[in-house]
Amino acid sequence: MASLRPAILQLSRLLPVPPMNVLSIQSAVAYGHVGNAAAQPALHRLGHTVWRVDTVAFSNHPGHGKFAGQVRPAAEVAAVLQGLANLGVYRECAAVLSGYLGEAETASTVADAVTQVKRLNPQAVYLLDPVMGDAGRVYVRDGVPAAMAGMLLPLADMIAPNAFELSLLAGQPVTDMPTAVAAARLLIARGPALVLATGLRLEGGKVATLAVTQADAHAVTAPWLDRPIFGTGDLFGALFLGHWLEAPGDAVRALRLAASGMAEAVAATDAANSSELVLIPNLERICQPPALLPAEHF
Repeated sequence: MASLRPAILQLSRLLPVPPMNVLSIQSAVAYGHVGNAAAQPALHRLGHTVWRVDTVAFSNHPGHGKFAGQVRPAAEVAAVLQGLANLGVYRECAAVLSGYLGEAETASTVADAVTQVKRLNPQAVYLLDPVMGDAGRVYVRDGVPAAMAGMLLPLADMIAPNAFELSLLAGQPVTDMPTAVAAARLLIARGPALVLATGLRLEGGKVATLAVTQADAHAVTAPWLDRPIFGTGDLFGALFLGHWLEAPGDAVRALRLAASGMAEAVAATDAANSSELVLIPNLERICQPPALLPAEHF
C-alpha cells in the first residue's frame, strides 16, 4: 500500500479541484482591470466562485489623471455584507480577499465579515492585500493605513504588500531580499502566517516576489518593466489565492504559479503598449502559465 502513495498523490493533483467560494471586497472600475475587475476574471478562470463586494465605483484607475465615480460608504458595504450573512452562506465561504478600501471605516466592516466567515468555517483563509500606496507615496485616504494595520492585519492568514507597503507596515526600510524577509517576519509576529512581498526591485533589472513564513523564505524573480501597469498587485493576490485553494498549504507552488502568470500578464500588456492589463485575451496563459519560473530558497 505504501508504494502506491506517490502515484495516488500524483493522480490527486490531476483531478479537478472542487469550485470554492471567495468573498472579494475590493475596488471596482468600469474601464480596465484593477481590484475586483482583475480578481474576478482570474478566480473564475481558476474555477472558483466570486462573491464580489465593491468598495468604490470608479470609471477608471485614477492613475490616468482623471476619473469619475465615488467611494461606497462603509455603511453601504456593510449592508451588502450583512445581506450575504443573512442568506446563511458564510459557512460555504472558503476564503476572503480584501484590497482597496475607500475609507477607513470600511476596515471594521471587513473585519466583521472575516470574523463571521471564520466562525462558521474555521478552515476559511483570509488574504489581505493592504492597498495603501507605492513608489514612496501613500494614495489612500487618511486613516486607511492605520485601520488596515490595526484591524485587518491581526486577522489575516496571508498578507500581500508591495515593497513600499511592507516597509510602511513594518516601520523599517525594505531595500533588498534580506530586509524584506526581516520586515515580513515583523508582520508575522502580529498575525499572518505568510507574507507575500511583491514588487521588490533588485539589481540587474530584476523584480522579486517573496513568500515568507517564520521558518522559510522563497523568492521568484522576473524582468523589471520600468513603466506603470495598473492592477498588477490585485491580479497577483487573486492568482495566488486561487492556486492556494487548489493545494492548501503549498505556498511555493502557489507562488511559482502566480508569479509566472504575472510574467505572462506583464509581457502581454507590454507588447500591447498598454497601462491597463491585457487580461481577458490572455487569461488561459495567465492562470495556467505554460512554464513556471523557479523559486529560490534562502
